[in-house]
Amino acid sequence: MTRAQSSSVPPRPTAGSGRRQHRRWLLVAGGLFLASAALMLHFGLTVLWGVVPNQSVAISAEDRAFARQFKAHLAASPQVDLAGETAFPWQVVCVIEPFELDDASLREALHAGGLPEEPVELPGGPVAIPQPNWLFAFIDGHRVVRAIAFHHREIEPRHGPYCVPRERARFAGFGHPGEAFTIDLVPWS
Repeated sequence: MTRAQSSSVPPRPTAGSGRRQHRRWLLVAGGLFLASAALMLHFGLTVLWGVVPNQSVAISAEDRAFARQFKAHLAASPQVDLAGETAFPWQVVCVIEPFELDDASLREALHAGGLPEEPVELPGGPVAIPQPNWLFAFIDGHRVVRAIAFHHREIEPRHGPYCVPRERARFAGFGHPGEAFTIDLVPWS
């Protein structure tokens, strides 16, 4: 090779050169970064969404018992009439999702259900609804007479918030007995 030919060909890095080792280090560091990011994403989402307890400590034992009964009836029947599940008087039921049972959430739910947005009395005042929970708010006259809380991992409403009159409060469940049931109103016929 002549001197002119050797100067036009760029030199290749040798096995122990700094450029080749630098590339290897970058490849290893990039691989470790991607692996750690994937692990953090997987375990982070598992903690956030997969390992949430099935029942919240903020839900009373009475409400948990109602949820178990309601879920069992949803599993056994294609639809459940909410009026038959309750032993107290009410005219309207509202599905209220986090974050608070108050005048604004009730007005929004009444509006979504096509019902008059009349003021509703909350005997105990506004009630905070913890993030993974939702509730049925039962209204008799212009007063909330009972609220029953549910955990999203047990029974989850397909749509919300909304209110329906007692005669339309029939629900169908979608899911498997070991999993959370998604509920929806049975279409009015």
